[in-house]
Amino acid sequence: MSVPNFYVVARVVCRPGAIEPWTKRLVPLCEVSATEEPLGHTYYWGQDLDGEPDTLWGLEGYSHAVGFFMGHPASDTFKREMALVDQDQLLKHEQGLASRDYDLHHYDDAGGWYTKEDDPEKDSKTSHVVVHHFFAHSGKREDVIQLLGGLAALSKTVVGLQSCGVLKECNDKSLVTLWVRYGYLIITRIVYITFKGTTADTKASTTSGEEFQKFKSSELYSEVIKRQLAPGGSLVSQTELHSSRAFIGHLNIKKS
Repeated sequence: MSVPNFYVVARVVCRPGAIEPWTKRLVPLCEVSATEEPLGHTYYWGQDLDGEPDTLWGLEGYSHAVGFFMGHPASDTFKREMALVDQDQLLKHEQGLASRDYDLHHYDDAGGWYTKEDDPEKDSKTSHVVVHHFFAHSGKREDVIQLLGGLAALSKTVVGLQSCGVLKECNDKSLVTLWVRYGYLIITRIVYITFKGTTADTKASTTSGEEFQKFKSSELYSEVIKRQLAPGGSLVSQTELHSSRAFIGHLNIKKS
């Protein structure tokens, strides 16, 4: 019997000014995830965009939960880098793996996708990431998962959208999370008619934040997120929306 991929959405509260040294700690952790951990396939980190610049957001993915709970922390690299985190006091309130500054949600994969093979920027390390939490009413979580899965399937053709994963929280039986990623700079080709009657091509660029706002105003998003999954409605009691900009990592690496 196969098991779903296991994911962790992590929020790490750093002490003021600690983003740069944290980046140095994440470099070898990303490398060991990509090269030495057979169960790991995703390790993607960014900086908060919602007014908390000393907060990190990360997504870790494994083909089995054992990879997160036993494989990754058992590596010499992890032990060394976490010791340096504690030594340099990079967390805000207290140091150590049990610190309240590590806010982790553990998930089973429940649908959606994380990369598109035809996306030339599918491995971008500077994408805009949105973590959208939905807290379902009792007995309604599967309905929420079904709606978000449909949204993810239909959104695969949206320009600039690089990931749209649906995650089912293992501990909080009410929580479903939509993990969305946009290319940080979207390049759009425009065809226009000149005064001489010939066609010409140019390019217009928008930031991923602008593109995400367009997606939020789309008919698809409005129907599913704003109407069917509106907080206080028949399916969802409340929602949370968090944004970050990635600066390091990898997604959905295929390992033999």
